[in-house]
Amino acid sequence: MDYEKLTQLAGPRWITVDAGALEHNLKAVQGLLQPATKLLAVVKADAYGFGAIEAARVFLKSGADYLGVTTLAEGLELRRAGITAPILLMSPLLPEELPPALSNDLTLTISSRAAAQAAVAAAVATGCRGRVHLKVETGLQRTGLPPQELVPVAEEILTGNQLHLEGIYSHLAEAARPQAAIKQLNCFQAVLSELEARAINIPLRHICNSSGLLTHPDWQLDMVRIGTLLYGQFPYQAPRRGLELVDAWNFKARVVFVHEVERGTPVGYGGDYIAKKPTRLAVIPVGYADGFALTAVSRPKNLNDLARHLVKTVLAYLGRGRDEGTIVTINGEKAPVVGRVGMQLSLVDVSHLPDVKAGHEVTLSLRRPTASARLARVYCRDGLIYLIRTPSGELVSASLPAY
Repeated sequence: MDYEKLTQLAGPRWITVDAGALEHNLKAVQGLLQPATKLLAVVKADAYGFGAIEAARVFLKSGADYLGVTTLAEGLELRRAGITAPILLMSPLLPEELPPALSNDLTLTISSRAAAQAAVAAAVATGCRGRVHLKVETGLQRTGLPPQELVPVAEEILTGNQLHLEGIYSHLAEAARPQAAIKQLNCFQAVLSELEARAINIPLRHICNSSGLLTHPDWQLDMVRIGTLLYGQFPYQAPRRGLELVDAWNFKARVVFVHEVERGTPVGYGGDYIAKKPTRLAVIPVGYADGFALTAVSRPKNLNDLARHLVKTVLAYLGRGRDEGTIVTINGEKAPVVGRVGMQLSLVDVSHLPDVKAGHEVTLSLRRPTASARLARVYCRDGLIYLIRTPSGELVSASLPAY
């Protein structure tokens, strides 16, 4: 296979993104929505690693009504790319971030009375009438207005003409636990009822994320905020509702070096791995700086979870456990990474694959949100590559067979 043009633009490692799969997933989610429900496509964190600009374009072309990001920088990136659709900033901003947000028509989240006052001041200073969504704290305990403060803040915003009160929302902390989720919804509904009693009409009410939509499909309200599902993955413990998703992600690299070591040779940093036999090693240009073999470590949820953590750690120490994230595929065969994963280079035992040589393609696993922005994103549709985000971040049109 001729990799010359691809390597010139993407380098020796890249992430393939199937735009057709992203389109399919958005259409599939739309099939679960009521006719009047809008869809906000979440493209925070570089669109979960898929590349925010092109993912946003694909979702909007496929029918998304709104985009959602976390930070000001994420919103500005989309605006600089020429995206004019509504974009909700889902995190509080510092006062100095408000003027550029308003000047670029980014929708603000208001999580406190002080934030509302700062937004009004920024609107006056910039001459921009900004759109805002009020966020209600109903149980996540992260950001949001206490329910008892929401109506007074809404009234203060409506008294002036500096801000357009477009939406109100909350975020489910445990969508898969009915009791906890219902408690949050009841709190949110109580706030909505109080607003209605005061004749305050807010056009966009939303509480469902991906898990919320699948677990509580009757809570759609005016809009749903969908991230995980659009990228081809189901939230943990959520029902599938007959939804068929397509995985849009493939992480690949090319072997850059092959050599052999004798039995007993220490391999890699620290000499942690000792070759038990004459071993053939392939070097791949991927490491933990790219997000490879990084695993999120969290506090065990209960004793059973703690036991699983301990068993996995002990097996790894004894060399009997194997993280599937460090098993790669070369020429259609599985091969293990050996020794410590390096910052940008790692070693693969290919003793059972005598034909492997420099230039051969490797398929790897990678936690998507941790994927380095320096990894090229290669966008394809119908078997053809049409766009490449290079390691430097430049978007380059292409017309190549999809590898």
